[in-house]
Amino acid sequence: MRDGYLRGSLPRTPTARQVDVLAAFVATGGSVAGAAARVGVRPSTAKRHMADLRARSGLTTGQLIYRGRAEGWLVVVSLEPGSVTSPPACGN
Repeated sequence: MRDGYLRGSLPRTPTARQVDVLAAFVATGGSVAGAAARVGVRPSTAKRHMADLRARSGLTTGQLIYRGRAEGWLVVVSLEPGSVTSPPACGN
C-alpha cells in the first residue's frame, strides 16, 4: 500500500490528454516521438504524461496498457476488431 492506495489503483482518474498520449504511444508502436506528433505535443510533454500515469498507478507502461484496454478506458482504434487500416505505402 502506498499513500493510502493499493498498488495498481489510480487514485485519480487519468486526464483525457494522458489517455490520448498512451493510446498514441500504443498506436505508434511504442514511440514517444510518434505519440507526441500524433497528439500534437512535444516529446518531453508526452514523456511527462506517461511518467505521471506510471507514478500515480505504480504500474509499468505495459501494465497500464493492459489494464486500460481490459477496463475499457484505453481505446486504440487501430487495434479494435473490425478497424480498417491503410496498407503501408509502396516505395516504388
